[in-house]
Amino acid sequence: MIHRALIIGRWMVDFLFCRRKFDVEGVLACMRECGASNFAMEQAEDLMRTCDYNCGFTFANPDSKRALVVIGPTTGGSEFVDTLVHEVHHLAVAIASELGIDLEGEGPAYIAGDAARDLANVVCELGCSRCH
Repeated sequence: MIHRALIIGRWMVDFLFCRRKFDVEGVLACMRECGASNFAMEQAEDLMRTCDYNCGFTFANPDSKRALVVIGPTTGGSEFVDTLVHEVHHLAVAIASELGIDLEGEGPAYIAGDAARDLANVVCELGCSRCH
């Protein structure tokens, strides 16, 4: 599992990239650190145990300003990029909503762009169909 921690605004965001299979216990430990409820952790565990490829999820805790983005194993570079963009959108909406930023304005796009820029090395490594 590849782990990257970013600070986006006032938020601490952990990105977990599971390459061959979900690290269920590792992900749940990170969720616990972010203050996830038992219900959220049960939902995440169900997803990780039933979804083999091309899925992920985002957990955000506005109270602690912590978030977790989990990208599961993918079947190729384009599926990796698709899953990452999908989850970064959820992250950007969660942060923008908490800050009172217009969801139709530029704010969420800048949040997503900041995350993508800071993750460029991981995106190049895991998103490249030749290298994947």
